[in-house]
Amino acid sequence: MSPRPKSDAQERIVSAACDLFYKQGYHSTSVDQVIAAAGVSKPTVYSYFPRKEDLCLGYLEERTRREFKMMDSSMRNLKTPRERYSAIIRHVKKRIKSWEYRGCGFMNMLAEIPDPNSPIVAISKRYIDANRELIVSVVQELKDSSTEHAHLDVKAVADAYYLLIAGAISTCQECREDWPIDRAIESVEMLLKK
Repeated sequence: MSPRPKSDAQERIVSAACDLFYKQGYHSTSVDQVIAAAGVSKPTVYSYFPRKEDLCLGYLEERTRREFKMMDSSMRNLKTPRERYSAIIRHVKKRIKSWEYRGCGFMNMLAEIPDPNSPIVAISKRYIDANRELIVSVVQELKDSSTEHAHLDVKAVADAYYLLIAGAISTCQECREDWPIDRAIESVEMLLKK
């Protein structure tokens, strides 16, 4: 069963939350700011999102949907396992620029919420784990595709690939420059060498 379509007001609320939570952070954003940005009444917001945490979960669900749609779009027409292997980090490079060096919204949320049992932490970790699984799948596909890559230790390469992405996102955020992701792209290619 597919989820109910969102009302116009609900879409505006989630869109405003996406913008504000990402730019300002969870703790620095008030529900009143979301209400003002969405142009809706307080009762309307609370009818969809009874607590600020619920609003944040709506933001993270929408961000997950958007991010995976963009990743899927960037990989959809690639023909070879080698192209798909390189596509993930190249997609991240494009996203870093569009994020204006603010970093990964999910990693940022994990840094803000210390409670490991929080549903906000759970949804953020699910997104990150899904990306790690995607990396494992492209490395495995590459290994299975030719004798040239038969030597690859899938887990070791996928773990290093993920660490390069996470480190590059964080360092780009710190430096406000592209060179960390460019170095990470070079290093991801080096992971395939014997």
